Amino acid sequence: MTTVNPTERDDPGEPLRSVDDLVGFFASAEKPREKFRVGTEHEKFGFVRHPGLEAQPPLQFDGVNGIEDILRAIASDPGEVKPAPASGTSKLAWVPAYDRGRIIALFGDNASITLEPGGQLELSGEPLFTIHETCKETNAHLNLLRRICLPRNVGFIGMGFHPTATYDEIPLVPKSRYTIMARYMPTVGKRGLDMMKRTATVQANYDWSSEADMVASYRAALAVAPLVAALFASSPFYEGKPSGALSERQQVWADTDPRRAGFPQVVFDDGFGYERYLNWVLDVPMYFVRRDGFHHDVAGASFRDFVKDGLLINGERVRATERDFADHLTTTFPEVRVKKVLEVRSADCGAWSRICALPALYKGLLYDDDARAAAFALMDGASGVELAALRKDLAVRGYQAVFRGEPILGRCAELVDIARAGLARIGAKNWRGEDEGRYLRPLQGSLDEGRTFAERLLDHYRNDWHGSLAPLWEEVEFWPDENVNVDADPVTLPD
Repeated sequence: MTTVNPTERDDPGEPLRSVDDLVGFFASAEKPREKFRVGTEHEKFGFVRHPGLEAQPPLQFDGVNGIEDILRAIASDPGEVKPAPASGTSKLAWVPAYDRGRIIALFGDNASITLEPGGQLELSGEPLFTIHETCKETNAHLNLLRRICLPRNVGFIGMGFHPTATYDEIPLVPKSRYTIMARYMPTVGKRGLDMMKRTATVQANYDWSSEADMVASYRAALAVAPLVAALFASSPFYEGKPSGALSERQQVWADTDPRRAGFPQVVFDDGFGYERYLNWVLDVPMYFVRRDGFHHDVAGASFRDFVKDGLLINGERVRATERDFADHLTTTFPEVRVKKVLEVRSADCGAWSRICALPALYKGLLYDDDARAAAFALMDGASGVELAALRKDLAVRGYQAVFRGEPILGRCAELVDIARAGLARIGAKNWRGEDEGRYLRPLQGSLDEGRTFAERLLDHYRNDWHGSLAPLWEEVEFWPDENVNVDADPVTLPD
């Protein structure tokens, strides 16, 4: 979720005259294909390391070695220095952002470290040309965290749903927009609060060159989203026991807020484009309006009315601006959404190597026209209703979920093959001559076994761990050396 960059002045901009002013918002993001990049985001749960405990204590926001303290340490770390060539001097890489006096994010030149509502630490990475660069960035970030956190006895794990903590055990980050969401969420779904505090994901962002290009990418990405959810399923535990699901995170999202989440049918309807998507977004109720550095609670209000008549904020009528619309976009949660980039959102967070697998998978599918067409065709024109039903099934059964009368394992395998072929045609190679398909290996390993990562964890739990979750923390923690997916190589781009 977006946090305000501390280097930006809190200027909302000029009021919109009508919603027609917003039609060009998405068109302004178009760029030539040679400038396409991929941005990767991943969230992770912090905990206080107590070897041998089944339920490691969730990392709190306050206190010595808490989340705010770790953000402060990163911001002041002498190892995080970037040169400033124009002056010949150097500067620290991260600038803190504050909400009511508390550090709630760090901003770099083209990346940020932010917090989800339950303190899940998120790297929103720089838009990069290759997944080789993305993996180098991920490695640098996780190694930075390891250097900062190990002396503090703090660890981080990659899972889609917190395996042991209750809702009340996890802190709510003191960020004003999260206070608004926490009040509103229970009025629109049963599991919105779980979504806020107990889920974690890896996401990736993609570009488009034209309205038609955006439409084709959106349709393909949304159509295969359930297959991606199965490939990345890694959240089989709930409060210390098997939940009965393989992706508890997907079960949470299915009952969060039907008006702003899921699989919008409009994406597959004839005539879909910027204007149709705009109208869908405008029908999603608002959460807040940001003015003078504060998020003001207007939850449930209509953005259409905000544009037409304004809203009363502290007794003053405030009119909507383009910045307000950009903020509103961040409060829509379909499995794929459009802002100034196309964002894919279906994957549970998992092991270190799987962070790089997600952006590689979708790059192979969306940045090669043949692969994109094949991916869309793979789901036989499925509707939004069918995709939602498949999501419900795969959340419990993974690769054995049924679509059009067959388990989806075969389609998942074909999807990875399509992406691998797309990446081979794109041809971005490292110095060893390997293209970006190398990052799909963890997914291929899962397919070869015929079981999801969640099922692998459940097998450990029932057999090797004898019904204890104490070994889980080492299994999914980011720190052990064997989890490092090193690829800090120079990159060879195609001609």
